[in-house]
Amino acid sequence: MLSTLLLALAAVAAAAPSNLAPRQQSFSASFTQYSGCGPSVACGLTGGFTAAVSQNLFGVGPGAGAGPACGTCYSLSSNQPGTAPITVKITDLCPADGNPLCAQQGLSGTNSAGANVNFDLCADSGAAAAFFGSSGTTFVTGMAVQVGC
Repeated sequence: MLSTLLLALAAVAAAAPSNLAPRQQSFSASFTQYSGCGPSVACGLTGGFTAAVSQNLFGVGPGAGAGPACGTCYSLSSNQPGTAPITVKITDLCPADGNPLCAQQGLSGTNSAGANVNFDLCADSGAAAAFFGSSGTTFVTGMAVQVGC
């Protein structure tokens, strides 16, 4: 009975989507906004608050399609007055080339804002308005923590 249960649990764990692990990764992050983030995004995913993420976390470069970060979710927060914490789903790439905020080298590197990753919040999904709120800005820094979707 116990061995059957263990085998069943192992099968469930093996079949779990890769976007669920590892949880609780956390990064210092910068946050910006963009539009034009509809169904043609790299991951092909939509629904709820969405964001593009810097190439170092997305996992592949432009033209390579869906990266390993596609479909993962992050809780975003900032200490900037007027901002509100939200959870976003990664649906697109913020390419390193020509974009210094998304050009960190590896996950321990930092951008010009001193952040390990950049989240480009999708204005079309409402993520940018929900996060930046009444802050009067569209650029802040804070923390990003991977959470379950």
